[in-house]
Amino acid sequence: MVTVNFPATLQPIAGATRVVSEPVENLGQLVTALNRLLPGLAGELDDPLYNFAVNGELLLHNVDARSLRDGDVVEIVPSMAGG
Repeated sequence: MVTVNFPATLQPIAGATRVVSEPVENLGQLVTALNRLLPGLAGELDDPLYNFAVNGELLLHNVDARSLRDGDVVEIVPSMAGG
């Protein structure tokens, strides 16, 4: 079971939190599972605006291959820009 927390920008379509109970080995499989639950979500997550963090660790490279374990918490984090 993996818990996914969504930012406010995605909450209208995904809610604040989703628990994925099917087995997923990595973030790529998690996104596929989420897309089955919420059709079209994978397209939203493909936007470079969104980053992923697993258990508080922000991921910058090889995101889809990042392994997941039962009990992990995934945060979808919108990018911040400033000037």
